[in-house]
Amino acid sequence: MKPFESTLLPSNKENIKNQTLKKHLHKKKIINILYKEGQKSNKQISKYINLSPPTITRLLNDLIREGLVLNLGIGDSFGGRKPNIYGINPDSRYILGIDIGRNIRRFALLNFHNEFVTKLVCIPGNLENNPETVNQIYQQSLKIIKEAGIDYNKIIGVGIGLPGLINTRTGRSYGHLNYNGKSVSQLFEEKFNLPVFTENNSNLMALGEHTFGLAKGKENVLCLTLSSGVGMGLILNGKLYSGKSGFAGEFGHINIEEKNGLLCKCGKKGCLETMTSEKALVRMAKEGLENGCISMITDIINNKFENITPEVILKAAEKEDHFAIDILSKVGHYLGKGIAILIHLYNPEMIIIGGEMAKAGQYLTDSIKQTLNKRTISLIRQDTKIVTSELGKKTGVLGATSLVMHRILQ
Repeated sequence: MKPFESTLLPSNKENIKNQTLKKHLHKKKIINILYKEGQKSNKQISKYINLSPPTITRLLNDLIREGLVLNLGIGDSFGGRKPNIYGINPDSRYILGIDIGRNIRRFALLNFHNEFVTKLVCIPGNLENNPETVNQIYQQSLKIIKEAGIDYNKIIGVGIGLPGLINTRTGRSYGHLNYNGKSVSQLFEEKFNLPVFTENNSNLMALGEHTFGLAKGKENVLCLTLSSGVGMGLILNGKLYSGKSGFAGEFGHINIEEKNGLLCKCGKKGCLETMTSEKALVRMAKEGLENGCISMITDIINNKFENITPEVILKAAEKEDHFAIDILSKVGHYLGKGIAILIHLYNPEMIIIGGEMAKAGQYLTDSIKQTLNKRTISLIRQDTKIVTSELGKKTGVLGATSLVMHRILQ
């Protein structure tokens, strides 16, 4: 079986005639339409790419022979002859999505209908800056592909998300997997022998939400990831906005606590991340309990403060523990201070809160909204809806697969 790219576009472009090149580009456009828009008739596809119906028919027949498109039979008539309907063949190709966190890795294979052909696989693992980490992730991926019974030759590409600063043009990470002077994409392409595309985790969340989640069909949405760090992905005018080098959205490193700010891992004091990350939440809980605050958290952890986790705090809050609710509210307050700046700058229609701490739900969002009421112009604030992600742990791998299809079909 030919690789997806060689099926649609021959690699030796210099030796093919312009007409052949145009044909392959038109076929790529048809795949893009059917992937993004769903089932279409010949006439509908013709309008999208401004080619005659007979030309579209010839291209569709080629794609059917190649196994990429299906003739789904006769559709409904809107006056005149009933048209044939065409759709992408869901099991003709697959995409591997990998979401790499600082201490966990998530994997999933999706087909051309954006359907999971494997369950979401979550494997613990520290993000160390060495070849062994890359090899572990590669071997874990091979095992998942094998267990799913998927033909490796049908995988068209791999999307990978990482925390930290990543140059979207070069795929180079400035925080993780940046040894040997190679980009993350290069390191994994040498393993997979497939196209590999790399993005920051927060940008993948934004892509996932825009393709599959609450941001679908919306033009201006900010996606906040709250976990071990705090990041942001921006959908502006319907597209992912990354800035010149891909570094846009470092929301966690805006200064929010000038006088008594804590030292952040970036080297500055008072960053929002020092007051709103998972580490910040755990620190607040430890400090409060050590200073004599009463909470059922003490019983849950059996008086072992090293066992305090965000999950423990949330569990206590769900049982109406006032101390747990109070510190979650404090995190929401600081987030509200930061979000107030975003609302005035971007005037978004929606802000989606994702990451592990999104599980806190209203314990965060109620406090955020109270702070926004005090700190924003009401005329601007009322345009923005604050919600928590409904995609959960799947967001990153969904964004990774969306990244692959966008880069290959763009």
